[in-house]
Amino acid sequence: MNHVLLIQPLGALGIATMTPTLLFGYVLAVIMLLSLGAGAAFLYMRWYMHRKLDAQKTRIENEQFNKMTEMKQQFFMNLSNELRVPISNIIMPLQGLVNEPLPVDTRLRLQAVLKDAQAFLHQVNMMLNLRPLGDGTSFFPSAPETTTAQVIYEPLSTQRNLTDTDRREQPTDKTNTIKRTMTSENAVVDDTNAAEVADLTEEAHNDETTSHRRFTMLMVDDSTDMCRFVRDYFRGVYNVLTAHDGEQALKFLEENEDIDLVVSDVTMPRMDGMELCRRIKSDLHSSHIPVILLTGRRSDDMEMMGLKLGADDYITKPFNVEMLRLRVKNLIEKQKNRQRLFREKDDVAANEITITTVDEMFIQKATKICEDHMADTEFSVEALGHELSMSRTYLYKKLMNITGRGPAEFIRTIRMKKGKQLLEQGVKQIAEIATELGYNSSKRFSENFKAEYGMAPSEYIRRLKEKTR
Repeated sequence: MNHVLLIQPLGALGIATMTPTLLFGYVLAVIMLLSLGAGAAFLYMRWYMHRKLDAQKTRIENEQFNKMTEMKQQFFMNLSNELRVPISNIIMPLQGLVNEPLPVDTRLRLQAVLKDAQAFLHQVNMMLNLRPLGDGTSFFPSAPETTTAQVIYEPLSTQRNLTDTDRREQPTDKTNTIKRTMTSENAVVDDTNAAEVADLTEEAHNDETTSHRRFTMLMVDDSTDMCRFVRDYFRGVYNVLTAHDGEQALKFLEENEDIDLVVSDVTMPRMDGMELCRRIKSDLHSSHIPVILLTGRRSDDMEMMGLKLGADDYITKPFNVEMLRLRVKNLIEKQKNRQRLFREKDDVAANEITITTVDEMFIQKATKICEDHMADTEFSVEALGHELSMSRTYLYKKLMNITGRGPAEFIRTIRMKKGKQLLEQGVKQIAEIATELGYNSSKRFSENFKAEYGMAPSEYIRRLKEKTR
């Protein structure tokens, strides 16, 4: 009876008629199948967990390996940079000494030392080229063979035999012959445009003083030996000031308005060369000053960063000091070309004669102010400086550096370019043009026009007519 009650619920499975023995076997088989499924699931989970743990272990090991590799690379990079400074201080003087008039045996010894120093530098540079461990190669590859001829540079006596132009790498070309002969007495006698005459007289005196001033370079490096070497090399050629970090360099720039160029190391305490470059190029009072960055790290990213901040050039340490002199000379030649373009091109754009956005905006604003006051007979340098919120001294330095003209000459040049355009239009008389340009007399306009273009307005009109015949 009990057996019948027990198997009745199994009727739906079609096994209600099974005997107790068959039923027991059936249940046992189900239990075995369930056990096998559970076992298989357990084994799969165990395999999956082991695989997951192995993957996690591999990932952690790879992260640790990459971290260790990065630490090694950083260590050797720092070590390389630390070694490159004293090596530079050894190689650079040797490059000059081997070309001095010395006894042959002394020269050969110095050349041997220089060759070994350059080989050592090559090994230091290779520290940055780490290879995977266990590849069977030497960590330091052998240095390339360097012959004696490869380490001899241009004789120092030739390098030091510079012309007067090299000694003062600042353009002093002037076309204003009136300004050279102008005196304060003339300013009193000629009461027409007295403000302009006084300004030009003062600038004549300033230019005379400037022409006798030696080109000034600010060398910024935390290595005292490097600063001393550069200062000694350029002694008699440039006036070299030295600073040992960016903060000290900025203080020099604030206190000394005659600095023409900044050469700065990148890696320095307190304020590095990158931040110094950014500060110089973003400040209106100093944005016109060229900046050359020096670094022991050979990195395209770092060089691009420096150039984006406004650096004018980039040199990798150690360097031949003659290369530095040529780079400086090249920057000064570019400056002269921009100044020449301002003088010779009537419709020159501000971005054609400037190298920073700050300077471009400055020239645009200064030009517009002069154009807006074109007919103002009382417009002076003081008025221009007031509208630009700049002192007379800084205004003179800024405009001289960018355009090669002082403020009074800058104002006059803007007026003369406008006068030339009006003469070419052939609509107005010379007297009318003079009045439109802010002159009380056509005589004064004619004098300034001749000083600017080498001929009187009447002569310029005559030549125009001859060209159109």
